[in-house]
Order: sequence, then structure tokens, then C-alpha cells
Amino acid sequence: MSGNDHPRTLLNNELQRIYGPSAQDHVRWEVYSQGPPNALTWYATIYIDDMNYGYASSRTRGGAQDEAAGKAYDYLRRERSSRR
Repeated sequence: MSGNDHPRTLLNNELQRIYGPSAQDHVRWEVYSQGPPNALTWYATIYIDDMNYGYASSRTRGGAQDEAAGKAYDYLRRERSSRR
């Protein structure tokens, strides 16, 4: 996966297109883990303007955030294409 197609990069670029330089003011992450130390499961939820746009779980923190960001990106792209 190159840097240009990384889920969090794609999402950031889409948010920059929508909100401009204030994009990060519209985003909030909730990330936490559960389970025993040798078998943690990470959970990530991304909120855009306080709406849940993606939720995921993974064995790694980054994996959970990547998957949630990918879901949010896909949702934003579908939302934009439906407006056309």
C-alpha cells in the first residue's frame, strides 16, 4: 500500500477537500483496547461533526483506525457521488 492509497491519507485528503484547512476541527477519534495484554483487541470509531462515520476492530491500533478511516472515506465518497 503506497502512502497515497492509505485509508487515513485518503480520508484526510477528502476531508481537506470538504473543509479546507479546518478539517481536523471536524474529526474526533475514540480508540481503546480490551482483552488480556497478550491478546488485545483494538476498537476505533471516527466521528465527523459528531456523527459516527466508521467503526472497526483489529489486533492492532493502527489496523482498527485504518479500517474505520476506510469506512468513513467510502461513506463520504458515496455521499458525494449521490449528490451529483
